[in-house]
Amino acid sequence: MITAVYTLTILALAGCVLATGCAVAGRMRACAILFAAAWCAALGLFAADWALAQAPPFGNMRHVLAFFPLVMAPAALYLRRFRGLPLDGWLAGASAIALTGALCMPLQAAWRQMPALQSPWFAPHVTAYVISYGLMTVAALLALASCAGHTDGRMRAADAVARLAFPFMTFGLWSGAIWADAAWGRYWAWDIKEAWALITWAVYLVYFHLYNRPAYAGWRRPLLIAGFAAVVVTFLVVNLLPNLNSLHSYAG
Repeated sequence: MITAVYTLTILALAGCVLATGCAVAGRMRACAILFAAAWCAALGLFAADWALAQAPPFGNMRHVLAFFPLVMAPAALYLRRFRGLPLDGWLAGASAIALTGALCMPLQAAWRQMPALQSPWFAPHVTAYVISYGLMTVAALLALASCAGHTDGRMRAADAVARLAFPFMTFGLWSGAIWADAAWGRYWAWDIKEAWALITWAVYLVYFHLYNRPAYAGWRRPLLIAGFAAVVVTFLVVNLLPNLNSLHSYAG
C-alpha cells in the first residue's frame, strides 16, 4: 500500500506537470485529457490514503496537499464550461506544486483520527479550505503573470477565480467555528491558526469591496498577492512552525 501511495503521487504529479506544459504550448485538449488522467491517479491516491489511515485522509499536511488535484480538476472544468475561462493549465500547475509538497512530507502511515477530528464537519471544512486556497493560489499566479502582459485578461480571470473561491473560504471559516464549539465548547479561541484564517479572509473581503471601484483599481493586484501570502502563512507556516502551542497542532 505504501508503494501504491508513492506511485500514485508520482503519476498524479507527472500528469499535472505534463498538463501544464501542454497548456503553455497551446494544446488545450491534451492539457484537459492529462489533467483528467492526473485526477484519476489522485483519486486512487485518496483511496489508498483512506485505507492506510482508516478514516477520511485530511488530518495531516501530506493528506491535504495530495487532495488538491481532486478539487482543482473539477474547478477547471467548471471555469471552462460555465465561465469561458480555459484555465486548466493554471490549476494543473497549482496542483503540481501541491503534489510536490506532498512528496516532501513524511508518509505518516500510522496516522489515525484524533477525537477532535471525529466530526461530521471534518471533511466539508477541510474540502472547502482546499478549494479556496487552491483557487486563490491560481488567482495570485494570474495576478503576478499580468505584470508580464495581457494585463486586463489575466486580471479579469484572477477576479473570476477569486470570486469562485471566496464563498468556500467563508464556509470554511464558518464551519470551523461550528466545529470548534462542538469539540471544545467555544466558537472562537483566538488560536494562532484561527487568527490567521480570519486575517486571510479579511484581506480578500477588502479586495472584494474595492476591486470594482475605478479609484482603487491599482489595489487589485497587490491585494490578491497579499491574500495569497496570508494563505501561505495560514496553511503552511503556522502548521510547520516548531513548538507552536496551537489547538490545531494535530494538522501538521
